[in-house]
Amino acid sequence: MNEQINPISAAEREAKIFMDFALELSKASSGDDAHEKLVALEHNLKLWVEIETSLKSAKNLLPDGIKENLYKLSKYVERLILSKGVNNMTKSDYDTMININMQISEGLLEAIKNSLAQEEAFSLLRCAIDLSSAREKSDTRDLVEALDNNMKLWVYIKTLASSKDSKLPKETKSNLIKLADYVSQKTLEVGQNIDSINAKTLDSMIMTNLQISEGLMSSQMQRAC
Repeated sequence: MNEQINPISAAEREAKIFMDFALELSKASSGDDAHEKLVALEHNLKLWVEIETSLKSAKNLLPDGIKENLYKLSKYVERLILSKGVNNMTKSDYDTMININMQISEGLLEAIKNSLAQEEAFSLLRCAIDLSSAREKSDTRDLVEALDNNMKLWVYIKTLASSKDSKLPKETKSNLIKLADYVSQKTLEVGQNIDSINAKTLDSMIMTNLQISEGLMSSQMQRAC
């Protein structure tokens, strides 16, 4: 069985590698250990050679503009390291390579954040549609399943918002946690009276999903502009 690659996990690993090598370069450039500098430069050179090789692969599906920019960066880093080596590398040269790695790492992390936001927006929209469809068909089994999926999604959102690693603003986290608690409470209410559904309660749950989904997509569009 072929193992499927999670693009988000792969991007997280790549972002960490760039950040780790940037820190390694920073530490080496601040000291007088020639071996430490040599190792840091070798690691960074190997990283960018691998990137250049990947860019030439037919399997690389990055847009041409991004591939071209990464290729130029790879050639620049390779020329810098190979032409100067350990003995002639200046603090400014190290800082340039560190900044390049950090910028690529930050770009990857931003892409991850955007991808996660798109997934959450789609999931919220999908749950809203499923709830609405089940109600219109008066299908109790479908409604129970839709309510269960919606509850799981909001538990997941609450977990993310409550995480210490969450970069969301404090007010946004607080609002998401309150909304998750609201959805949980309303889901229990609807579940207890599944044969006599309160239309307003269900409408409110559907609208909550649609509004948050729209908010996530609007934020994405604003970042893209």
